[in-house]
Amino acid sequence: MTRGFATIKPECEETFDAVKETDALNFVIYEASANGKTISVAESGKYQNYEEVLSHFKDDAPRYAVVDFTYDSPTGDALRHKLVFITWVPDAASVHDKSFYTSNKDHLYRSLEDISLHVQASKQAELAHAAILGKFKVL
Repeated sequence: MTRGFATIKPECEETFDAVKETDALNFVIYEASANGKTISVAESGKYQNYEEVLSHFKDDAPRYAVVDFTYDSPTGDALRHKLVFITWVPDAASVHDKSFYTSNKDHLYRSLEDISLHVQASKQAELAHAAILGKFKVL
């Protein structure tokens, strides 16, 4: 599928569907190639601890991600799940990469359905579990 600048490879939506609809995966990391003008799956898997997902966000490489974000219900009697789309564009990334990721985020985001929250981050602190949970409480 082509929208705007980048072609979204079919695997992107297929892997997203696996995160959304099955217990086999609970995160997917996407990468964009400015040279190939594509967005593809970089990694996917099942994390045990949210910190495992954070290890995929490097200080010099932008990425997109969808995470099945888990948190305690307000009453504390159950776990809740929400799909969170993350646009990671760190300050140390090249200007070219920052521009490419920023201009293509909506193309990928709009191709994925049932996302509860979109988080744009440039610092690791903005990706912390507590920081994302705080955004849900504002909604």
